[in-house]
Amino acid sequence: MKKYFYILILIGLSCFGQVTSNNPDANKIDEVISFNKVDIIPIFENCKNEKRDLQRDCVVNFINAHIEKNLKYPEEAKKVNVESKVFCTFIIDEKGKITITEAKGKPTSFKKAFENEAIRVLNLLPNFIPAKHNNKIVKVQAQYTVEFKLENSNIIRVSETEESYPVSVIAAEPAEEYLDEAVPFQVVEQIPLFSSCKKIETTLQRECFHEEMKKHVEKHLKYPKEAKDNKVESKVTVLFEIDKNGKVTNIKVRGKQTEFKSLFEEEAKRIISLLPNFIPATQRGKIVKVSYAIPINFKL
Repeated sequence: MKKYFYILILIGLSCFGQVTSNNPDANKIDEVISFNKVDIIPIFENCKNEKRDLQRDCVVNFINAHIEKNLKYPEEAKKVNVESKVFCTFIIDEKGKITITEAKGKPTSFKKAFENEAIRVLNLLPNFIPAKHNNKIVKVQAQYTVEFKLENSNIIRVSETEESYPVSVIAAEPAEEYLDEAVPFQVVEQIPLFSSCKKIETTLQRECFHEEMKKHVEKHLKYPKEAKDNKVESKVTVLFEIDKNGKVTNIKVRGKQTEFKSLFEEEAKRIISLLPNFIPATQRGKIVKVSYAIPINFKL
C-alpha cells in the first residue's frame, strides 16, 4: 500500500528571462522560456511518437510514474505523521538536462528533509529531448509541486511514534525561523519535563518522561462502563502538543472502530487533559512547543 501520494504540476511562468549570448551556434538561443509558452515542449524519448497535443500529458505521466517508483517518504517525518508540500522550479537546458533552481518546502521541522527528497528524485529523471522555439533549441523553465501526504493522515500509527530509529542531522535541526512549529518529541534537543524528572541526568530524562506518562495514564484511566459491561476492549492513540508555557494543547484522538469508539476516545482525551504543566522544551536554546503521541490501551 502506498504511504504517500503526490501531485506534479507543470505550470508556466508569467514571463521569461533574456540573457545575452556570445554563442555562435545558429541552432541555439540563450533565453529561458516558460514551459507553457514554448512552441515545442521538452519531452522524454518514449513520448516522441505521441501526437503533439498528447505529448504534454505523456511527459507528466512519465514523471508521475518516475516519482511513484523512486520517491522515498522521509522516515523521520513519516514516523511522527508529518506531511508537507515542496514547490520547485527547474530549467531544462539545450541538452535536455535538468537544473533545479529552487525548492521551497512548507515550514515544518522536516522542511529540509522534504526539500532534499524532492530534489533527489527530480535529479534522477533521464534527460529530455530539448524544447524548441521559433525553430531553435531553447532552455525551458517550469515549476512543479510535490505533495507528501500519508494515507489516513488522522490516524497516528503507534509503531511510528517509537524512538528506536536514527535521526538525521537535517531532520533534527529545523531552521531557526520555523521554531514556531511544533517540534516532534523524538528530535527536540531538550524534551519537556515533568517536575519529577528535572533533576534526572539528561540521558535518562526521556525514560523518566515515558515512565511518568505511564503512571499518569494508569492513575486516571476509567474504563467506560458500557464498554466494560459488553466486554469490549480498544486502543486509542492520542496526539497532543506541549506549548511554550508547558501546557497541553491541541489534543487529537483516534480509536479503533468499535461500537464504543467515541467513549474510548473521550476517556483518552480526558486523561491527557489532566496532565500537569510541564517544564517547556527547548531547541537551539529557544523555548519551543513539542508534539507527542501516545497509545492508550483499554484492556479488561
